[in-house]
Formats: sequence, structure tokens, C-alpha cells
Amino acid sequence: MMRFMAIYAGSVRARDPRERGLRGPEGSGYFRAAGRERGFTILEISVVIGIALVISAMAIPSITTSIANTKLRGAAYDLSGLIQKCRIAAVQNNTTYAVVFGTINSAAGAFVDYNGNSSYTSGEPTVQFPRTVSQVAAPNGTGGTPTALDGVSGPLGFTAQTGNISFNARGLPSTGGGYVFYLNDTRPYGQSGWAAVSVTPAGRIKVWYWGGSAWNN
Repeated sequence: MMRFMAIYAGSVRARDPRERGLRGPEGSGYFRAAGRERGFTILEISVVIGIALVISAMAIPSITTSIANTKLRGAAYDLSGLIQKCRIAAVQNNTTYAVVFGTINSAAGAFVDYNGNSSYTSGEPTVQFPRTVSQVAAPNGTGGTPTALDGVSGPLGFTAQTGNISFNARGLPSTGGGYVFYLNDTRPYGQSGWAAVSVTPAGRIKVWYWGGSAWNN
């Protein structure tokens, strides 16, 4: 019996330390193999970061343009809604109301001039444009600007009136003509954006945006 136990003990001592888990002596082949299971090197991390930065640099102008387009079109639709509100109010109250462009609470925008004093009064419907958006004169197609919507070659088929628009009790422009209001924004990348709101002599309101080669709605 004693001899059998001695043989068994010897076989345990002779067994490879790797077969006994982590009890092998430090510096053994087992520990060296385990040490090779490591994370990323600084060089590998630097390469990944560099690729991410390049992709981000390429994507930023596109993202910035998309955000600017959204703000510009939002301003155009807000203006369209204000003009429609002015038209409806004129019909409901059997009177004439005008949409006036100006500064409202230190921001550029427009308001429905209910009291006819050409100045914003608290309680009058308003829209405020984003900081980079402003109402501008009609473009002429030069210097990177779009062509005008009205005129002989424009898609509207009429020559736009100038100045602020007003609606009579029938919901028609008081001058009997149509209008076009242009919005322009400034951007850090690429050319500036353009949008417009047109009002036909019949009072139909439409929003337009410049797609780079033509007006779309």
C-alpha cells in the first residue's frame, strides 16, 4: 500500500504544471503563454483613432449642410404659415391686414400687423428666423445666386410686387398682384442656401427651395 502511494505521489509531482491550472512556477512556459493574451497596442489604437478622425472630417460638412437646410426650410414654412394666418384673419374680420418684416425681440422675423402701426405689438402673430437666416432681395442668377422665381422666364408666370404683403377682406393681395419673399442663410461650408415663399394674385401660398440648379417645391 505504501509503495502504491509513493508511485501516485511521484506521478503527481511529475505532471506538467500547465495541467494543474495556475500553480506552475512563475516564468514557466505556461505563464508566458498566458501573458500573450493581451489587449490592443498603442500603434493599433492610434491607427483606429486616425481612421475615425478622417471619416469624421469627411462627414462634418455634409451634416452641417443638412442641418442648415432643415433650419432654412423650417423658416420658410413658418413664414408661409404666418402669411396664411394673416389671410384668414383678414377674411374673418372683414378687414385688411399686412405681414411686416422687421426685428422682433432682437431677432429678425415677421409679424401680422393687426393695429396697422407697422411695428410689432405684443400679442400679434410672429415668426422669428434662425440667427443665420434673413429675408433678402430677389436674386438675379449671378455670383452663385439662383435665378428669380418670377418674371418672364420664372416658373410663377407673374412679376412679383415689392414691399410687404397685405390681404383684403376677400383673402386676396390688396395690390392685386403676386409676391415672392426670399430667404437666404450663411454657412461655414459651401455656398449659402436659398428658400422662398410665393403668393399668387389669387392668394395661393407656396414654399420653394433652391436645389442648386432649379427651384423645387
